[in-house]
Amino acid sequence: MESLVDVRPLDLIVLSLYLLGMLAMGLYFSRRNNSTEEYFVGGRSFPGWAIGLSMLGTSISSITFLAFPATAYGGNWSELVFNLMLPFVAVVAIVVFIPFFRRGQLTSTFEYLGVCFGPEV
Repeated sequence: MESLVDVRPLDLIVLSLYLLGMLAMGLYFSRRNNSTEEYFVGGRSFPGWAIGLSMLGTSISSITFLAFPATAYGGNWSELVFNLMLPFVAVVAIVVFIPFFRRGQLTSTFEYLGVCFGPEV
């Protein structure tokens, strides 16, 4: 009985090299982080525009390019508003939210709510 997946030796070599590379990169960067501050917010050394672009890139995925057009073709254009708002939301994040969190030395919205309303929140 033949297997459903034919894995060639070259495939295994490439996959092994990729996994070893990821492991090496993880070990390298794990040694550079000396605190949780460096791990979670990069030591606050990144400019706001770079963080905003990263947030924008995170919100764009293969769904944006495949599922949304298919849904629109089927007659449902509701996702169009979401996609049109992404650049504006990125600008608001860069101008308002990121500087706010940096001034307060905050890591997340949850930390901010804990400071304002207590740890119970």
